[in-house]
Amino acid sequence: MTPSLDAVGHLPSATAAYAVLAAAVLTESVLLIGAFVPTLTLLLSAGALARTGYLHLPLVIATAACAVLAGDFLAHRTGRLLTDRLRVGRVGRRVPAAAWRRARALMDRRGGQAVFLGRFVPVLRTLMPHLAGATRLPYRRIAPYSALAAPLWAGAEAGTGYAAAPMLRRAVTHGGPVLAVTALACAGAGAVWLTVRRRDEPAGNGSPAGSSTSS
Repeated sequence: MTPSLDAVGHLPSATAAYAVLAAAVLTESVLLIGAFVPTLTLLLSAGALARTGYLHLPLVIATAACAVLAGDFLAHRTGRLLTDRLRVGRVGRRVPAAAWRRARALMDRRGGQAVFLGRFVPVLRTLMPHLAGATRLPYRRIAPYSALAAPLWAGAEAGTGYAAAPMLRRAVTHGGPVLAVTALACAGAGAVWLTVRRRDEPAGNGSPAGSSTSS
C-alpha cells in the first residue's frame, strides 16, 4: 500500500473513511488553507480501496460530491461576507477599482462556467466560489454548475484510483527494485561523466600555460 492508502485503510471503519473524505473535501473550500488539502490523493486512495471492497465507489463519489456542494455554498457565503473587508484591507486597497469592476463583470458573464471549470483545477476550485460571492453574484447563478461539476470531478478522481488500483499494487511491489536500479544507473552515468571531464581538464588547462611560457 501507498502511505495514503495505508492511512485510509487503517481507519476504525469504512464510515470513518467516508467521514474523513467528506471533511477533507469540505475543508478544501476554506480560503487560504484549502490549497494544502490533498483531496486528489484521498480520492485516488478511496477509489483504490473501493476496488478492494473496503469502500463502495458510488458512495465515495456521492460523499465527495455532497461535500463539494456544501463547500461551494459556504465559500460563496464567505466571499459575500468578506467583500468589504477584502476591498478595504491591506491587499484590497492595492487593487484598482477598475480591476474590481472587471472581476464583477467577468463573474456576471461567466461566473457559473468559471466555477465549473475551476473545480478541476487546484486552488481555483477554492477561489472561484469566493470570488463569485465577493462580486455579489447570486448563488443560484453558480449552483447548477457546482452541482454538475461535483459528481464529475469526484467520479473522475475516485474512478481513476479504482481503475489504477492493480497498477498501484504492482508499483508498490516492484517500486523498490526499480528505484534502486535507476539510482545505480544514474550514479554510474555521473561517475563516467566526472571521469571524462577530469581527463579533459589537464589538456584544456595545459595549452594556455604552455603558450604563456613559450612567450
